[in-house]
Amino acid sequence: MLRNTCAYINLDSLLHNIEQAKRNLRRDTKLLAVIKANAYGHGIVEVGRYLQLKHAADFLAVAIVEEGVLLRQSGITLPILVLGAVDDAHIAPAVENALSLAVFSEHTLLALQAVAQKQGKTSPFHVKIDSGMHRIGMQTEAAFLSFLDKLKHCPNLYMQGIFTHFATADQDDPSYTDEQFKRFSAFADIARNRGYEPIVHCCNSGGIFLHPQYQCDMVRLGISLYGSHVNPKLEEKYPLLPVLRWKSNIANLFTLKKGEALSYGLTFTAPKDMLIATLPVGYGDGYKRCLSNKAEVLIGAKRCKQVGTICMDQMMCDVSDVPNVEIGDEVVLIGSQQGSTITADEMAKWADTISYEILLSISNRVPRIYQ
Repeated sequence: MLRNTCAYINLDSLLHNIEQAKRNLRRDTKLLAVIKANAYGHGIVEVGRYLQLKHAADFLAVAIVEEGVLLRQSGITLPILVLGAVDDAHIAPAVENALSLAVFSEHTLLALQAVAQKQGKTSPFHVKIDSGMHRIGMQTEAAFLSFLDKLKHCPNLYMQGIFTHFATADQDDPSYTDEQFKRFSAFADIARNRGYEPIVHCCNSGGIFLHPQYQCDMVRLGISLYGSHVNPKLEEKYPLLPVLRWKSNIANLFTLKKGEALSYGLTFTAPKDMLIATLPVGYGDGYKRCLSNKAEVLIGAKRCKQVGTICMDQMMCDVSDVPNVEIGDEVVLIGSQQGSTITADEMAKWADTISYEILLSISNRVPRIYQ
């Protein structure tokens, strides 16, 4: 039995969003689908299996080794890149499961060689370059040259790729992205001049749609895979489909009289007699407490204000203007209802955050139903 508070995942919408991204790509440009963090809250195994079944991606990317191992255990055979830094303890399971690691230090390179040799395997890796994000990655060409000298003595490794990450590709001013690409290109040229033929990639979702001239050999489609644009100006030209629809239902109806207040802290006082609906969803489900007295939901195709402090398991909404409202009626938190829509991006604005965090916040106690 499933809760009435659940999230519907339309997997076919993934294909639509990939096609929108490919409008900016050459035919031979590879596409890497980023499915880290439980596929941005959509279900890492289900999304990974679907993309593999539909031959919709050339690579998958995760953030940590554990995510990659889970995919392998679930029958995913596509190449998988681990985007984050990896400590020595996680190298062995990465090699065992044929995961490509992001490597940016001689220490990790030599540790990877030792493990691959011990396991009798040849292990792929991607060199991570810090071109200006200043998070992880190799920063100097001198360090890279020394790294390549060490790689000569690592017969169990091969440089499958080289990549960097843009910090401002979603913004209107292209100057920093241009500078990052210039810095990154110098590293890619060094690798080629040394005889390597790595897959070169730097474009994230913002890069794909706003800087396609930098698509190189492969691009990494992240948040836009799930239906959110990184820049509102892209929405009309490249219409994306939200993959997730989050809904609940009305659990209770009552009248809040003028002057009465409700919920913790009594943060909302009724300016008039109001009909209030209680919903069985709260911050324990990922509906953020900071949305209190700011958010709206859809009931009967009408936008209804959320009122009072959001609780762990429940919240209240004003349904005074919804005709014939009843207990059990559908409530849409994210998605469409009879022509009206609330998006993750809109909810993010109410919470002063980004759609990534909204989607990732939906907790595991909210069942995902795949369509």
